[in-house]
Amino acid sequence: MSLSPDVLVLPAFTAAEYTGDASEVAPWVANYEFDRTVDLEGLIYPLRFDTETNLALTSTGIGKSAAATTVSALAAGDCDLSETTILSVGIAGGRPASGTLGSVFLADYVVDWDIKLLIGETIGPMQWLVDEYVWQLDETLLNRAVAATHDLELADSEAARTIRERYDDSRQPTVTVGPTVCGDEVYHGTETAVQVERLSQSYGIGSFATTEMEDAGTVTALERFGLLDQYLSIRAVANFDREPPGGDPTTSIDSDVFDLGIENAARVGQAVAEAFTSPQ
Repeated sequence: MSLSPDVLVLPAFTAAEYTGDASEVAPWVANYEFDRTVDLEGLIYPLRFDTETNLALTSTGIGKSAAATTVSALAAGDCDLSETTILSVGIAGGRPASGTLGSVFLADYVVDWDIKLLIGETIGPMQWLVDEYVWQLDETLLNRAVAATHDLELADSEAARTIRERYDDSRQPTVTVGPTVCGDEVYHGTETAVQVERLSQSYGIGSFATTEMEDAGTVTALERFGLLDQYLSIRAVANFDREPPGGDPTTSIDSDVFDLGIENAARVGQAVAEAFTSPQ
């Protein structure tokens, strides 16, 4: 029998994908009663289903290829997504000027970092390709999600405050909107971060907010299946994408707050999911 969830949540990884115990799936398992699982061909993990809230969840795996494969398997399989709000919910790197550690961004644009033209210091879209690799997400859906997070309290941590001090940053976590840039590489450092910013600006969307590894694959698959206007990306800043002023990126790359990012991404994701589900 085909499943027709109101909301489909797509965290990237479980604890099995990391040497530590970080898991983007764990907060959802803790807060929902997934009383049904369905094995679908092409998925890394079974699709979990909470019949009371009509919410489904599965991990995509890390990276664009894994995300695109998972989404395609769901869209082409025994899962009716025609009326489903689809959420990527997880952690990301963050541009310090856009927001602080623990802040959560709902993406208005998704940019593919890997498909570009790089000539010396010049970076931009490939000039001989008709398509540009930037996607604007549905504004009406985004506005509904933003409204659902109004006055939502986010967590903070002593570890985050300690890292912020190195960046002369006294801000607290907030929920806001901004572009996300997706790439298959993990980068950290001002040199690459400047290039990422130039690519974003070449698409006319200004500066980026977050960097992650799945969303370009997700939107590519959703667009193929006519589902892009049902998609939202929710990303919490778990680390800055560059070293602090006067710092060394080879050491500052280890300054992260995965636990805080996962917690705040889930808080926002669950508030948004509640706004789009119809309890049975």
